[in-house]
Amino acid sequence: MKNKIPTTIFSGFLGSGKTTIISHLVKILQDRGEQVVYIKNEIGDTDIDTKVLQGQGIKTRELLNGCICCTLVGPFISSINEVVDTFNPDRILIEASGAADPSALALMVSSHPLLERDGVIAIVDVVNFTGYSDLSTTTQNQTKFTDLIIFNKGELVDLKQKQVVVGYVRELNTHSPIVEAPEGKISPDIVFGINHAELDALLKKSENHTHSDHISTDKIESFTITTHKKINTEDLKSFLKSIPKNIFRAKGLVTSTDNKRFIFNTVGDRTTFLETKNTQPDNVLVFIGYQANRYEEQAQTQLNSLFKE
Repeated sequence: MKNKIPTTIFSGFLGSGKTTIISHLVKILQDRGEQVVYIKNEIGDTDIDTKVLQGQGIKTRELLNGCICCTLVGPFISSINEVVDTFNPDRILIEASGAADPSALALMVSSHPLLERDGVIAIVDVVNFTGYSDLSTTTQNQTKFTDLIIFNKGELVDLKQKQVVVGYVRELNTHSPIVEAPEGKISPDIVFGINHAELDALLKKSENHTHSDHISTDKIESFTITTHKKINTEDLKSFLKSIPKNIFRAKGLVTSTDNKRFIFNTVGDRTTFLETKNTQPDNVLVFIGYQANRYEEQAQTQLNSLFKE
């Protein structure tokens, strides 16, 4: 019988930087000669990150419009079978949506006959993280059910802020090591091949948990705005600063009025722009948040006034 494929799950709240860390890891693994497949789950109907990674030659699969741990179980199993048959990978990396419950996903991977679970990794954004009191049980589980916790964006904060976030994390998880990924970079030797005995014990306690469609229960929604028109990046920055606090994440691909192509990412009060060679013709802007759809019409109206021919 063929050896099972080591499969690592990456979880973390919306905008924590999962894709950035994964893309750096994939590059190192590719340089080592490993065939890696990246499976990405996104809540909405558009995935910006996968389009960018495909342009870098990374083998990818998308699972959109739902959560991989509940409503997309069938498509997930089909995707696994397809990538194994098509690519014969040495390793599979799964990025769960920012609202996914890693305990359910870990059990799915462990029960698949072609896979071997090689760690559940939680990514924490130490810049924007303010504790768990206002977050759902599903989001808390991302810290509870993990083998390793990676602090991302640590280079942007001081030691005191890191210590505060450690305190939040240790309220829910006293067993998992905490490491940092400066500028989203970390060695594969730290991330892969983890002993997950502690997590196995936690998962056994949760096996009888019935997993409903928590996305709708948590009222996490998304909408996408698409246009062929260009936009001034300063106008876009001003608009992104004005979006309501219930929109925790915005991202997209846009063409500026000076004909440059950018990927933008907004998490909390921070927006970054990265120039890209992506040639997709449309400008695509994705917004994710609590009852986000209530804001869609207003956002469309505001952006229409900013788009240029």
